[in-house]
Amino acid sequence: MLDYIREQPEAVANTLRRGQSRLSELREMVARRHPQDVVVAGLGSSYTAAQMASPLLRRCLPAPTTVTVATEVGVDLGLPLGPGTLMVFVSRSGERGGIVDAQRAARQAGALCVAVTAVESSLLAQEADLVILTGEGPESTFAKTKSVMASTVALMQLALALDLDQGEERSRVGGALAQVPELLAVGIKDAERDSARIGSWLARHQLVLVTGTAGNQGVAQEGALKLQEAARMTAQWEETGNALCGSVAMLGPAWLFVGLVAHADRALNLALLKLVHHFGADRLCIAEPGLALEESVEELMLVPRAGDPLVAPLMFLPPMQLLTHQFALARGLNPDDQPFADVLLAAMLPPGREEPDWRPVPVPGESSTAE
Repeated sequence: MLDYIREQPEAVANTLRRGQSRLSELREMVARRHPQDVVVAGLGSSYTAAQMASPLLRRCLPAPTTVTVATEVGVDLGLPLGPGTLMVFVSRSGERGGIVDAQRAARQAGALCVAVTAVESSLLAQEADLVILTGEGPESTFAKTKSVMASTVALMQLALALDLDQGEERSRVGGALAQVPELLAVGIKDAERDSARIGSWLARHQLVLVTGTAGNQGVAQEGALKLQEAARMTAQWEETGNALCGSVAMLGPAWLFVGLVAHADRALNLALLKLVHHFGADRLCIAEPGLALEESVEELMLVPRAGDPLVAPLMFLPPMQLLTHQFALARGLNPDDQPFADVLLAAMLPPGREEPDWRPVPVPGESSTAE
């Protein structure tokens, strides 16, 4: 897990480079079809990647855009699904049954289907109208890190490629996305140092609440999911303003509150941090620089400031992953070995299909010899 987190600058650079040729083909397809709606769908970390990219997707794509869980396709009758729909399915492996079935339902309804995946030979890729390949390379752990980053970047690049307004804002956001590998290299190094420094302090907490706004809602969701998967913690996420409306009241001394703070939501976070303190939980903020939060938290981790707020969630993601790594170590766990993973994969994969790069994880107490 730690090595994969460190590889994210390269994963982003490779994804940006790899996507160029396919995106020009996608522009031509969209120009011919003129979709009236866009639906972006994923499962697990692929869904949270779509949530991180969702503000940019909604701002740039040429039709009203919805981000949803893939298994809602065909179930949520309010989702547009037909010849006028562009469906974007996100899955690192391209093999999970829920997303493969969703794409089949969309194709049957006549939708234009695009797969964002790392595996060109996957079922999802084989059955899509167009495939956009991410560039993170192999990732053999169940709790994915660099593939989440690569999927988010691929979706952001897709949004910019389909933006009908190729003006100043598009140039600025595109430039900010191009700077991400360099900024991540600095940010990951700093976050690794800071998370290691507070490792023993993290170990005091049994429960975690993570909050964020805009694209950082996706980071908060992904952070809670990673804590569940790799550190086996009770963790949940909430939109920052929504947390003020009730969930903050459940906090107490066993809780750690993790706030993702950008310049745009500083005032909202300050109000929430006061309530968190009132209810007795410790406060850790992952924040952009220059927000003067030191007096309002027990611990603070700073991230590089991105060149545009629409790509800023990419700066917040590695610190959440590194906190998960530290939590797992503090709880005596190996974040790369999740004994439950094979059971979950067996439930998610279609018959006869395998998870790419996967190696079975020995379950403690079970014989490694077949009966």
